[in-house]
Amino acid sequence: MRVRNRRVVTGVIAAAVLAWFGARGAYAQETAMRLNIGDDAPTFALEEFGTGKTLSLDAFLGKKVIMLEFWATWCDICKSEMPRLQKEYEDYKDKGYQLIGVTLSRGDKNDRARIQELKEKFGLTYPLLLDTEYTVATKIYGLSGPIPLKVVSDCQGKLRYTHVGDYADGISEVPFVLDELLADPACQK
Repeated sequence: MRVRNRRVVTGVIAAAVLAWFGARGAYAQETAMRLNIGDDAPTFALEEFGTGKTLSLDAFLGKKVIMLEFWATWCDICKSEMPRLQKEYEDYKDKGYQLIGVTLSRGDKNDRARIQELKEKFGLTYPLLLDTEYTVATKIYGLSGPIPLKVVSDCQGKLRYTHVGDYADGISEVPFVLDELLADPACQK
């Protein structure tokens, strides 16, 4: 019973935090990114790991809630979050959610082998895109700080949530964000 009460309290706190950020117009600079909450999500196209095809963010913008997860194979927090990210993706993908991993990767043979190992180890089914020149991360999104960085855009293509690093007590805010954004009538078309 104690664990259940703790989860309820944590959920209420997370919802209050999200409401507070929304009410005050949270700035993405707090997560080491030059874009602001409410800005249009910048579009880009990168090679999809495993297929070699180019995947454009335009395929999803304005149609789904999208979370970009900027990560790297050397980032321990990034790797520890992968099982949770995969579970959230499975729970929400049929409701209008698209998770896209943007891998800060050199794209060389060794790095691709590490990405493949992680993909297999954690059963990752969401697209992993290779940002081999770090152009999307640093030039388009203006990332200048630590990873992992989560950037969520709504069904209208507006940035609505960012988070850098891991979560206190390991409890993700992402499901609360997704529930709120997916309830928007713009996502119901």
